[in-house]
Amino acid sequence: MVAAAGLCALGGVLWFAFALGASAPVEPSPEGIGGKTVAERRGAEKSRRQKSVRVRERSRVREASAAERPRPDLADALSDDEVKMSPKFRALLAEIQAALDADDWKKTVALVQKLQDMDEWPDGIPAALHKAAIAALRWFGSKTAPELVGFLGSEDSEVYGDALDAMMDALSDISISDSERSRLLLGYLRVIRDEDMVSVMLFELNNMRPTVRAETGIDIFKSGNEVAARMLREEIDTYFGDNPEVEVQSENDLGKYLEKAREAYEADPDLADSDESFYGGDDATDDDGGAE
Repeated sequence: MVAAAGLCALGGVLWFAFALGASAPVEPSPEGIGGKTVAERRGAEKSRRQKSVRVRERSRVREASAAERPRPDLADALSDDEVKMSPKFRALLAEIQAALDADDWKKTVALVQKLQDMDEWPDGIPAALHKAAIAALRWFGSKTAPELVGFLGSEDSEVYGDALDAMMDALSDISISDSERSRLLLGYLRVIRDEDMVSVMLFELNNMRPTVRAETGIDIFKSGNEVAARMLREEIDTYFGDNPEVEVQSENDLGKYLEKAREAYEADPDLADSDESFYGGDDATDDDGGAE
C-alpha cells in the first residue's frame, strides 16, 4: 500500500496527469506473420470489435440501472456515533449532501478535498464519512475520479473496496471518450498494483480505437508499473493482434502498430469517422447527430 500522504497528494494532481506515411500498405503473404494468416488476424480484429461492443453494452445496462437509482442519501452516515459526536464532521457531511442535491460536482469535489486535507485523514475520519463521500463522488461519474484515489489510503477494507468499485465505474463510463479513458487508466495505474484490479482495468483497452490503444499501451510500459507492464506483455496479442500488417510480440512492436493504425485512418477517412463515433463518447454523439 502506498503511503496515505502520497496517495492524497497524488489525488490532488491527477487532473494534470489525466490533464503519416504516404506509401501503400504492403499485404502480407497468405502464410501470414508469426504463424497467423491474414484471415485469422482480420478475424481477431472482428472479435476484438465485438468484444468492445459487448463491454459497452454491459456498461449501458449498468448505467441505465444506476440512473434509475435514487440520488444517494448521505443522512444514514449521521447515525454513526463518531460522526454524531463531531460538529465538524456533521457540518461537512451536510455540505456534501447539499452539493449532491444541487448536482454541483465541482462543489462536491472541493468538499471532498477539504475532507482529505484534514489532520485526521485518513484513518482518523469515520468510515461512515469516507463511504458517504465516495458515494457522492460516484454519483458524478468520471468527473470526480481523481479524488477517489485518496481513499485507497484507508485501512478500512470496506472503504478501500468502495473506492475501487467507484473508480471502475468511472473508468468504464461510456459517456467519456477513449482519450479520456486512457488518461484515467494511466492515472489509476500510477497507484494500483493489485493484479486482479489491473487485469480488469487493462480490459478497458478494448474500449479504445487502435491509435489510442497503442499510445496507451506504450505509456503503460513507460509508467513504471511493473505489474501492469508484465500483465500487458503476457496478453499483448489479445489487445494488438488485429492488424494483419504488423506482428506485435512485445512492447517494441507497438510503435509500428501505431504507425499502421494512423496510416489506416489517413487512407480511409470513413474509418476514422466511424471509430470517432464509436469511441468518441458523448461529445462525438452530440456532434454527429446521434451516431454511436
